[in-house]
Order: sequence, then C-alpha cells, then structure tokens
Amino acid sequence: MAQRIVYWFRNDLRLLDNEALLTACNSSEEILPVFVFDPRQYEKTRLGFRRTSALRAQHLIECVVDLQNKLRRKGGDLLLRIGEPEKIIAQIAEDFEASYVYSTKEIAPEETRIESSLSKNLKLLNIDIKLFWTDTLVHAAELPFPISKLPSSFAEFAGKMRGNLSIKNALPEPEQITLPAEYEAGELPSLKDLQIDPEEIAFVNETIPDSQVTPSNAVDVLSKYLETASDPAGFHALIDSGISQLLSLGYLSPRYVYHAVLSTPESEKRQNLLRDLLERDYFHWTLLRFGPRIFKPSGVKHLFEKRWSNDNTVFETWINGETDDTAVNAIMKKLKTEGNLPASERQKSAEYLANTLDINWTWGAMYFESNLKDYEPSVTWGKWNKVAGVGQD
Repeated sequence: MAQRIVYWFRNDLRLLDNEALLTACNSSEEILPVFVFDPRQYEKTRLGFRRTSALRAQHLIECVVDLQNKLRRKGGDLLLRIGEPEKIIAQIAEDFEASYVYSTKEIAPEETRIESSLSKNLKLLNIDIKLFWTDTLVHAAELPFPISKLPSSFAEFAGKMRGNLSIKNALPEPEQITLPAEYEAGELPSLKDLQIDPEEIAFVNETIPDSQVTPSNAVDVLSKYLETASDPAGFHALIDSGISQLLSLGYLSPRYVYHAVLSTPESEKRQNLLRDLLERDYFHWTLLRFGPRIFKPSGVKHLFEKRWSNDNTVFETWINGETDDTAVNAIMKKLKTEGNLPASERQKSAEYLANTLDINWTWGAMYFESNLKDYEPSVTWGKWNKVAGVGQD
C-alpha cells in the first residue's frame, strides 16, 4: 500500500461510484484531494466572449464548495488551487512525497495535452500517474468493435451496443478520507480571482432563482425525475430533465444513472433515457475516434466544400438576440441569463445560425461551450457537427 496519493478532481465531482477516488483511498494510507481552477479556461476567445462564462464559472465554484463539504464529512478536505494543473499537481505530489497521482481520463485534445504534460513532469520526480476511464457506460476496451471501426451512424452503434451491454454496478463512496497531518487547503477563489468581473452576472442574480443541481442533490434530482409521469411530446430525456447537467461535471456517473433507469418499470421514458445515455456515449466515442476534426468547420466528415460566413456583425446579432427571428432571440437571451436551454431550443438556435444565417457553426459551438452548464466537449460539439451536416449520422 502506498503511503500517500494525490487525487486530482476534474469532471468527476462526486464520491459515489468514483472508481478512481475509491481505488486511491483503498490503495494508500493518506490521500490529498485537489481541485485546480485553470485560468486558461476563463480567458476571452478570439470572438470576444469567455471560454467559460461568468455564470458558468460561478456555478462551478458553488459545485466545488459542495464537493469540499462532502469530503469534510468523510474526515477529509479539498485542496483548492489556481493555476496550470500540469504544474500544480506535480508540485503538490513532490511537496508531499506522494507515490502516485490518480485521476480520471479525459478525451478532448486540450485535456489530453494537459495529462501528457503532467505525466512528463511527474516522471522527472519518479512519480507515477494512473488515469481511470469513468465517463462512459463501458470502457473503450469493452466495446464490441475497435474505435477505428466506430459505426458511422448512431442507429448502427445503438444496434450493436444493445446486444453487448454489460454495465458494472456502481461503487460505494469511500468510507473515510485520511489526509496528511499538515496541509494547506487554500482559499476558494472568487470570480475576481479568476480575472472575471462579478458584474458580468450581477443582473442575473437579481432575476433568476437559484434552482441548479449540485453534487449533493444529484441523486434526489434523478430519483424525482424517474418517479414522475411520462414525458411530454418532444421532450429530450437527458437534457430536459437536467440529468445531462448531473453527468457533465460528474455529479453522478453514467453507469449509476443507467442502473437507476434500469430499475424502473418498462416505459417509453425508460427507453428514451437509455437511448439518450447511449447517444451520449456515441458522442464520446466519436471524439475519441476523430479527435480535433470534431472542432473544425469541415467536421468529422471532412466536408471541405461547404463554406460558412465569418461575419462577426451578423454573429453578434445572434448572440445578443437581435436577429429577425423573435423566437431565436428569446432563446439566446435565456441562454445568457440561465446557462441552460431545452434540447428543442438548442436545436432551433443552432440551425438558425448555421443554416439560416450561414455563419461559421464552430462559432456557435464555442458560444454554447461558454454558456451551457451541462457543457461536455463531445456532446456539444458533436451535436453542432450534426446541425451543420458535417457530423456522424
């Protein structure tokens, strides 16, 4: 058993069914849970808005507080830092003479570059890193085909998966979190600490009630939804129920949600949820298969013949809700103030930008990335690929 392990929280803000965290706790005498706020995530894009909006940043801060409180109830704490994770995690591991760094595996190019940089920094210190795949229903090695043979349509993917689904049961929370005798937890950052002007969301706090889901109420949110009557027509089970937000920052694991859904009686709602969970997985595998192509105008299909306008003035009318379409305008204003939209409204506003205004669809995806509380690279960019006609079917 190792003396000490640094656990790096990323998009897995949970204790329940966190294989990486539980393994770290069971494999060491002491554990150092860490969350790093990376300033690069809050910088302005070339289009003028932040990569992560002030509203979404504030939401993350609140969720990290929630996680910290859960860890404290287990006897532990959460070390909070601001900076580049690849440097900070390595420094903490060195300072505390850790044997390992444990964390979850990401698949987007930027996140994997950070993993690679951290691994290199740790090798210089003779410290190993272990990354756990926890963000899909099954591990990549358990798919009934190699990633290079990923079906070109979700329908084909779902057909292959339905006969090959063997989802492991959810794991329990760690019984106890044991930290070193001396450590510095650090201060929770404010928006100002992240170089964000709090006034960017001041008007929101006066008008929008705080009804967000958090790591603490995630199980209740899921349970209450599963207990409700059937969904209305046009309802997207994962997004419109709020479950997509539970999954995006890892308040719940996909396999926990899967087994909770599976325990309900056979119904259309159950089938829709299982379908949406499979579709989420498909977007993840698409990102793993095609990598950076999903973020380019030509998309995963490499359709170079299609050209979009890069007219920033027209794009600004879409962002600010000043187009000729009043319904789209209302949707965009809601996105800015609430950080969330029903699936049908996401589709409508995306189609309007890409197919009516003919504006570069990647700009729209970047704006959704900035604002959506349930943002996931694979899902958000995958759906925009489909809207633009350059994605998987």
